[in-house]
Amino acid sequence: MIGRAFLISFFESDVPLVFCGLFRSMDEEEGDEEKASLRLRDSTACERGVSMGENIEDCGGALHGRCRLINRNPDVYMVRVPFMNISTSETNVYIVKDGDEALVVDTGAPTDKGAVVLSEAFEILGIDPSKASFFLTHLHMDHAGLVDRLVPCEAPLYVNKTDFDLMNASKDPQFWKRMELRMLEEGLGPEKTRLYCQIGHYGIGIDSFDAAGRDVRFVDEGDSLFVGRHEFKVVSTAGHTPGHQSLFHEPSGLFFVGDHVLFVISPGLGFRPDRADAMAVYLGNVEKMLGMDISRLLVSHGELKDGWRERCEWLIAHHKKRMERAVEVTRMNPGISGVEIIRNLNWNVPKDWDAISPAQKWCILESGIIILEHQTHMGTITREKDDRGIYRYHVAK
Repeated sequence: MIGRAFLISFFESDVPLVFCGLFRSMDEEEGDEEKASLRLRDSTACERGVSMGENIEDCGGALHGRCRLINRNPDVYMVRVPFMNISTSETNVYIVKDGDEALVVDTGAPTDKGAVVLSEAFEILGIDPSKASFFLTHLHMDHAGLVDRLVPCEAPLYVNKTDFDLMNASKDPQFWKRMELRMLEEGLGPEKTRLYCQIGHYGIGIDSFDAAGRDVRFVDEGDSLFVGRHEFKVVSTAGHTPGHQSLFHEPSGLFFVGDHVLFVISPGLGFRPDRADAMAVYLGNVEKMLGMDISRLLVSHGELKDGWRERCEWLIAHHKKRMERAVEVTRMNPGISGVEIIRNLNWNVPKDWDAISPAQKWCILESGIIILEHQTHMGTITREKDDRGIYRYHVAK
């Protein structure tokens, strides 16, 4: 099993990481996000007087360009906490202030540079971390990786219990034996299965932080967090991880969305062997947003943009298109294995399958298995094991 120190060494190196979902799909046209950002801004934002410009006021000091006031009433600061990744180079950490109270949304990846940036932001904004509260959208290390360094044990740390339990469960070797078994069932060879599952440890959230002695508080859909006069409602946005959650400030329409919906990349979905139909859960939570009075998405990666509704609609169509492709591949190749279907789903990678990194392959396999799970659950395709225990897929009659 890969240890926490080994995983952190990846973040401290100059080698870009590939976080599951932090890559574009091949059928996502370049420029789609930019086109969306050029559309007319949402009328709800204009009516409320919410500024859609990203930079209202720079925090100045040593963090010039990395810390900005992006909204007033409530006062929200965005801090760009750096880490190396192929598709993104930082995590957007948000700090909400009202008087002497502060709420920090996510922390960033566990790097020395990231720790310095966030610490300096606390100092510039006059925040005592021991008197602040912290909310984690999910437990991937680029979101929860600085908890041990910067979050005092006495500070309230709000997390989702599902993701927390999975973080702990993933320390059990039996968890990875179940994961490996599923990869083998989809037709992946034993050697590659062991390699990819080793890489997959960081994506589960293993040891993102040490919970011992911490004031960990579990929150879920319908709960509220308060920062001075302002109430923020917890909204389940499961899919990217089984316990992914967001915060909604109804009066302003600000939605702290984590990795649920992004403009710069298409969020990947994390496969767990004991979780059924993650695709249905994710799409349901994206569709749920279309019924919310959102003015602005505060995303965890990339620039802040307008056109969130169009982006949500695009993501729904994008996943449906890929699921249709899975059925088409299966129809053309009856009895095909899961891995063979997944390799033919048109992923946006710069090289052919054999040339891309094992980390990218792991991410693609996760997302691909989730598609197969969904199509099987919906009865669109069927599967049965051959004499070697490998699933063989057919289009349902």
